[in-house]
Amino acid sequence: MAVLLLLLLLLAAAAIQSSALLFSQLAISSLPTSLPLFDLSSPSTPASSPFERIDDVIMGGISSSRFERNSGGDHWTFSGILRNDGGGFCGWRTKAFETPLDATGFEGVYLKIRFTSDDEPDRRTYKLTIRDDQTRGEYVRQGMFKVPRSDGSSFSTIKVPFSTLVAVRGPVINPNAPDFKKDTVFQIGMVISKFKIAASMETIDDFRDGTFAMDISEVGFYSDESQDNLNATPAAIPVMSNSTKSSFGRSVLAPVFKLVFSEKSRRRRAALNVLVDRAERRNGAKGFGRAWFQSVSVSYKNRARSRGKVSAAATFTKRFIADSVKFFLGKTLKFLVFYPLLATFKMVKLFKVKVLGKAPVPEMK
Repeated sequence: MAVLLLLLLLLAAAAIQSSALLFSQLAISSLPTSLPLFDLSSPSTPASSPFERIDDVIMGGISSSRFERNSGGDHWTFSGILRNDGGGFCGWRTKAFETPLDATGFEGVYLKIRFTSDDEPDRRTYKLTIRDDQTRGEYVRQGMFKVPRSDGSSFSTIKVPFSTLVAVRGPVINPNAPDFKKDTVFQIGMVISKFKIAASMETIDDFRDGTFAMDISEVGFYSDESQDNLNATPAAIPVMSNSTKSSFGRSVLAPVFKLVFSEKSRRRRAALNVLVDRAERRNGAKGFGRAWFQSVSVSYKNRARSRGKVSAAATFTKRFIADSVKFFLGKTLKFLVFYPLLATFKMVKLFKVKVLGKAPVPEMK
């Protein structure tokens, strides 16, 4: 009898152990699976940034931002100043991947974010951006998400499902876009903006401009259902495309394009346009020339008070010469390069349709 009782106890213990093991395996298999692409909390992240900024200066705005590793090295900080004048957005994106990332089997992108500048993150719009082709055109995929208030210490994990991504040009939806391709992710980024994703240019109510800042510690793919093929170790920093090919045309034209179309040049032009607009509204100045002169006069007087008349005159002369050169170079490039290329492109397209009988490719409007 004692032997039988002992045998029953042993069988019961084995059953309990087996059940516990099975429960443990079920619990593990139900955990979400993620694949970190950028572990920004690691000191091993390259010092040379794998990211690039994309602010509204490209559209004539004067907002500015930076995305850089913090002094402690345990996260990166995306910060800047959003301005309504002429724009209203700032952003960052990865440099284009040399080999596209395959997100097949994953459900979306996650970001670990801590908003630090104020307690009103809901007064801006946040968008994940993904490019699923090799072109550097203006069409991308975007999905909006919300950033919660922060307690100042912990990071919030924000998930953006691929199913919410829509093709856009700027903030405007493109209804003619092909389906999103998970297996060819060439670029990932995010935007903070006053614009919603909509069928037309639409801004959020009570937009808060001015300074903003948020810490980001990790970016990656996620899946809410664990699968054997997704049990991957954290990925190394994806290899960025960095073509070093050179040519005579590039070596000659690069300095010219840099002078005329650099970010610094565009930002100064956008700021000047804002000053001109203010001069027209406040002083009734009509025409670009008169308003430009008034705005430059204010700049000259301010610099003369702080740096002296000689410094102000030297700066004015330097900028006048530089702006004149940029103006004439810009016009020359537009009429001798841009317009002929555009006309050639349209002629080739027309030839393919009318002569070769090829069906026209639907335009993304």
